[in-house]
Amino acid sequence: MATALQGFRITVRSCACAPLSHRYAARSIARRRAFATTPLRSQKARSPEEQDLLAKLGESTGYNIDEELVADKKGLQDLLDAEIEFGPPGPELERTRKKLKETFLNMGDPEPFEDGDFDEDNHDDLPSLAHGELEQHREWRHYARLAAWEAPLLSKLAKPFEPPAADMPLRFRYTTYMGEHHPAEKKVVLEFSPADMPNLTPIQMDKLRKLVGVRYNPESDIVRMSCEMHETQAQNKRYLGDLVDTLLKEARDPTDTFEDVPLDTRHHQYKPKPQFPKEWVLTDERRNELAQYRLQAEKKDQKRELEGQLVDGLKQIEEVMARPIAQEALPEMVMASSKGGSKARGKKVAVRRPANMAIVDIKPFEPTDVASISSTVNLCKTTFRSQKTKPLSYRLLQLRKLYWGLVDNTDALYEACKKDLGKPTFETALSEIDWCKNDIVFVTKNLEKWMKDEAAPDMPLTNKLLNPRIKKDPLGTVLVIGAYNFPVQLSLGPFIGAIAAGCTGILKPSEVSPATAMVLKKIVEESLDPSAYAVVNGAVPETTALLEEKWDKIFYTGSAGVGTIIAKKAAETLTPVALELGGQNPAFVTKNADARLAARRMLWGKLLNAGQVCISQNYIMVEKEILPAFIEELKVALKEFYPKGQKNSEDYARIVNSRHFHRIKKMVDDSKGEILIGGEMDESENFIEITVVLVQDQNDSMIVDESFGPLIPLLAVDSIEEAIKTANSVDATPLGLYAFGSKAETTKILNEVTSGGASVNDAFYHGSIPTLAFGGVGSSGQGAYRGKSSFDTFTHHRSVTTTPGWMEKLLDIRYPPYAGKIEKFRRMAELKPNFDRNGNEIKGLGYWLSFLGALGGASFKSGLVRWIIVAAIATGANKYFAAGSLPPWLR
Repeated sequence: MATALQGFRITVRSCACAPLSHRYAARSIARRRAFATTPLRSQKARSPEEQDLLAKLGESTGYNIDEELVADKKGLQDLLDAEIEFGPPGPELERTRKKLKETFLNMGDPEPFEDGDFDEDNHDDLPSLAHGELEQHREWRHYARLAAWEAPLLSKLAKPFEPPAADMPLRFRYTTYMGEHHPAEKKVVLEFSPADMPNLTPIQMDKLRKLVGVRYNPESDIVRMSCEMHETQAQNKRYLGDLVDTLLKEARDPTDTFEDVPLDTRHHQYKPKPQFPKEWVLTDERRNELAQYRLQAEKKDQKRELEGQLVDGLKQIEEVMARPIAQEALPEMVMASSKGGSKARGKKVAVRRPANMAIVDIKPFEPTDVASISSTVNLCKTTFRSQKTKPLSYRLLQLRKLYWGLVDNTDALYEACKKDLGKPTFETALSEIDWCKNDIVFVTKNLEKWMKDEAAPDMPLTNKLLNPRIKKDPLGTVLVIGAYNFPVQLSLGPFIGAIAAGCTGILKPSEVSPATAMVLKKIVEESLDPSAYAVVNGAVPETTALLEEKWDKIFYTGSAGVGTIIAKKAAETLTPVALELGGQNPAFVTKNADARLAARRMLWGKLLNAGQVCISQNYIMVEKEILPAFIEELKVALKEFYPKGQKNSEDYARIVNSRHFHRIKKMVDDSKGEILIGGEMDESENFIEITVVLVQDQNDSMIVDESFGPLIPLLAVDSIEEAIKTANSVDATPLGLYAFGSKAETTKILNEVTSGGASVNDAFYHGSIPTLAFGGVGSSGQGAYRGKSSFDTFTHHRSVTTTPGWMEKLLDIRYPPYAGKIEKFRRMAELKPNFDRNGNEIKGLGYWLSFLGALGGASFKSGLVRWIIVAAIATGANKYFAAGSLPPWLR
């Protein structure tokens, strides 16, 4: 058996080189006379021509034919066969043998082994298999090329079918096979009807039918004949034409009309034709029934058209076909960094840069027709009532499709955010797309657990028998109104929670970010169920029309002024609302804080999205001792972040529009503070540089109003107490709070200043975690979302009990008359207090049993941890005892 090396070499060479085929020169061999058993007889039986051929064969091979026959006692044919199989190759054979082309695997080097030493490899079929696969692959590619390039050309030659005219009774058929050879490529089939032949009398037509014989089909009155005896189709067609002329000439011959010869149809097998069932006959009653059904269907379609539920399939196909296909650019190959221990060190890797990313064509902003909003909302409500959105499988499917919708439209979202806000690609990926994708993944992994019923808290035994539980039900049809500063995250974030809760809903993106709104509309319409979810684009008229509808919940993210209007409108129909508003968010930098760390992190909080972040700090209160160092660190960090300036950097966004540009500019102009850093503005680009202003007091215009831009007002304070008092005076319930200092100082600030969220030693990091609840308090909003909080926001927690019939004896105490039942009822349902009249806790037997069981732990989890530690100590001590490591007196 060949070794692995030999087998590998044979396989590689078989794939790289064309197989050798042994060829032999053709030779004319005289036929041996039958029963020729001796040379003499064979020689006598030969003709002169055969004798000459054998002589030439002997000269070419060097053999004497007659001597070989006598010596081996063989016949002439045996000798010839042996010579052909084992004889030395002649010059003709050497010329026909194909020379191997010199390749990498065939460089003319001698083989490390001789092929003759391995007889079992002489008949290896690997080359045949390899070349068979290669030929099949080439054939597939050839047919694919024909289908892609040549087949469409046939459409230019296509003509509408025209039935043959009366003067063309002959119908010829040909066989082709995509321009390739076909077994029937020469064949021509001719069909005609004797009744169509010109200048024939009925008697002559009958004679023609009898002349063609078995080629006549009496059922169809068609004569069918074919020819493939000639080399070309034209010759076969000419032959059939001449044959028809001969038959017609014979049919017109008056000498014999064949009237006495019956038409022979024994060759034809008549096929029984199926009879139309009598019960299928269309009666008047059935006609009336169908007419009534069509009338009802027409009315139903008209109603759906008025409600906007009727789908125009042709229009949708035209829209899809009209969409431009983004041309995906090839990734740029760059050298991987040599830092670290990465396996890719020193290798080229593919990266995508904004310069070589796909160019996406985003449709112009198009408001939704106000007249269609009501029908869209009604469709969502109808879908919710159908229970379609409640199963877990449906919710997971919609969320997963939304995930891949984000993936497929990533380039479009990059382009849209760049067009709307000048947002860098990194910021779009970090704070928009990847944030939503992570939220979807987290929700899908935990949704099944969230949907399960929750057991009720501690209660008497009688109530436990009723199986009290909290059932999670979707609220219904909801409205989500997004904001412009993070148009993807603030729109899809709450919408993900609505889908997870099993609600249907309408998404209203901000019209201030029009390009992103159109991309979101495309994603929702292509990814989600159109009967349950929709996008409405527009401004005030469209939003007003949406608020006129009755919703099960409204979720709004934006300014406090618009939030107040929405809350008032929702109160008219007692619609619950969740509001995520802004606020004057304070930041504290105490004298014990790290000035460099605080400066870098606070600066980043205003650089992101050009400060258009609702939870970024609105002003920073710095203790006077650390103020100079803090200002200097701000300058150093800004120079490090933007060495060529913010305006020349691709990593700095722009203000969303001219209106907000002038609003921020007015705040700077009205301020009485001193500009320490920045201040450059360019209205043509809506560019505002990071502007650090040292203000005099809390009444400055940059503190009174929320800047929602790249402004950093600094307010010097003497102590933490003064800073806390100022923060509570400016806004008692801001959306965010940021404290830099020692642990005692930050704890004091958190305890004395209320806020929707807080980050210690950082800038709004709590708002960047998708699984952490996010929301405001007081004037900064109500409600929370993200992660499980999003699910709970759109979920109704319904209390449910199930009372079994066998409990009637226990519960009959509730029925009148009530005399003498109060004590029995208290024994069954009353909870005993664990405290006395002075408010002191009473530690009874149950408390001490729980304390001992948990080893002093306050909860089951802490008790379990303590038991694990005790078990580990006991196991280790046992090993020491067994090994005799302890002294005898301690054992």
